[in-house]
Amino acid sequence: MKIRTLLSLFTLVLFGVLLLPGAAHAEGSPVIHQVQPGETLADIATQYGVSESQLIALNNLRGNNRISPQQRLVIKPAQRDPDSNIYVVKRGDTLLRIARKFGTSMAAIQKANNLYGSVIYVGQRLKIPTKTKRTNPQKSKETIVHVVRRGETLSSIAQLYGVSVAQIKTLNGLKDGNLIRVGQKLIISGTAKPAKKKSSRGPKKFVVDISQQRCWRYEGDVLLNTWRCSTGRNNSTKTGRFKVQSKIRKAYGSTWNIWMPWWLGIYWVGPVENGIHGQPWNAKTGARTWAGLVGTPITYGCVMLNDKAAETLWRWADIGTTVIIKR
Repeated sequence: MKIRTLLSLFTLVLFGVLLLPGAAHAEGSPVIHQVQPGETLADIATQYGVSESQLIALNNLRGNNRISPQQRLVIKPAQRDPDSNIYVVKRGDTLLRIARKFGTSMAAIQKANNLYGSVIYVGQRLKIPTKTKRTNPQKSKETIVHVVRRGETLSSIAQLYGVSVAQIKTLNGLKDGNLIRVGQKLIISGTAKPAKKKSSRGPKKFVVDISQQRCWRYEGDVLLNTWRCSTGRNNSTKTGRFKVQSKIRKAYGSTWNIWMPWWLGIYWVGPVENGIHGQPWNAKTGARTWAGLVGTPITYGCVMLNDKAAETLWRWADIGTTVIIKR
């Protein structure tokens, strides 16, 4: 018991917190207790002469009131008058939420408290550089930008700032799942600069000329690209006006046991769909099929481009994009 008491006193000195009821502490400062192994909420409540319900309310405890070793519990909040600019961090607080509560900015709080990040802890006393009172909180319009660090996810970043993943994705126009990269700048809060709308040049169109083994990519009357291409041997590629009806990153041709990258399906020939794709490879050996033959009628009826052109077309084309094949 004596050893445990000494450890508690050591923790008091190390963390600058009050661990024994009735001990002297700075006027108005909060009373914080760091949970020791084996302690229960009832033990701590008895030690400080407070009720369990008081501890639960002060610390926003959930989940059967479980506590864990090293957890910091507010025993008594800091006393402050209405004009005080000191705020004691509670469970669930984030720097962003506190800034909004007092109508100030994260940057201002960080500067006032010599903080170099967004990490805060329960019981921490923060200077709030504002005269705005809690009874009249205002939302900060500050634009907050976070630079992604290694190991971070959208979920962890959202939790750090007390916002939702959906909000971050909306503000940053993220569409590719939850994919982010190290060094990427993410708007967390505020107003993002409106993205410049790309001027519409007209409807998208892809034209293939069998006799020339060439194809062209258009937006309205604006020509974007001219590429070599291969159509079907023995004139097996149909001519006409079609539309992109399927879009698959990598399609499998079971009849020939080949994989076809950047697949855009355009019409059916019985049970088989013909389309536009990059250079295929044998599904068993991985060997490229028709390597070096782009520009020669060599396919089984599809239109083949080199991989770079096929990828560009695939990412640009939408379902419904017009495809014209002529001789």
